[in-house]
Amino acid sequence: MSRHPLRSVQFEISGGCAHLRLSRPDRYNALDIATLAELAVTLDENANTHLPLIISGEGEVFSLGCDVRELAGFSTESAATYSRLGQQAVRTLEAWPAVTIAHLRGYALGTGLELALGCDLLIGEPGVRLGLPGLAWALVPCLGGLRRLHQRVGAEVSRDLFLRGQVLDGASAKDVGLLDRIVEPDADLWPLIQSLSDFTPSAVAAIRDLRLRHHGPGDAHSEAIEADMFAQSFANGECQRRLRSLL
Repeated sequence: MSRHPLRSVQFEISGGCAHLRLSRPDRYNALDIATLAELAVTLDENANTHLPLIISGEGEVFSLGCDVRELAGFSTESAATYSRLGQQAVRTLEAWPAVTIAHLRGYALGTGLELALGCDLLIGEPGVRLGLPGLAWALVPCLGGLRRLHQRVGAEVSRDLFLRGQVLDGASAKDVGLLDRIVEPDADLWPLIQSLSDFTPSAVAAIRDLRLRHHGPGDAHSEAIEADMFAQSFANGECQRRLRSLL
């Protein structure tokens, strides 16, 4: 087993697969700028690990998404930085040379769900809740989540999740195709991992290409537009005001 301790991200290799764990349980694994930077570095440094990758969150929650305490003080420049770092992390995750699995429990909201959507398979425990509720606080998805959500569940479901701020329970998420399967807490994922571990990088890339083909992968231009839109949410102070009301 190898383990690389970081402030808010843990990475280890054990049992024939790689494990990446969000490790901010005191903040419900919220994704701040520092965590996104660590995610990007960790994924990039281990990009040649030809093993299945499981992403999870420490404690009872995968991730509540953005760190509201940090976002409430954002400028347009820091918001753009946040978006670009997150885009980089999810883009590297989406290019991982073996199958990737998001193991979700508790809540996977906002940018937490956007991160999970970069994985090939989304697996949730029975009590999981998933959604993009940020519009009520003038927040728009900023890690490519709307595009990936559309790719996975289609226009109608992705529109409802975003515009109505829907948060789906596990059964509903599986019914619409957002979750691939539901597993019991502390379920042994080894049989699933074993079934996926022999896939070659070229086979994984081909499967992903089929999944992404209809809407196409993101590009630098579309990501730049998304980062700018997210940054503009902070231009007049309304977003910060709404976020401060939550603190």
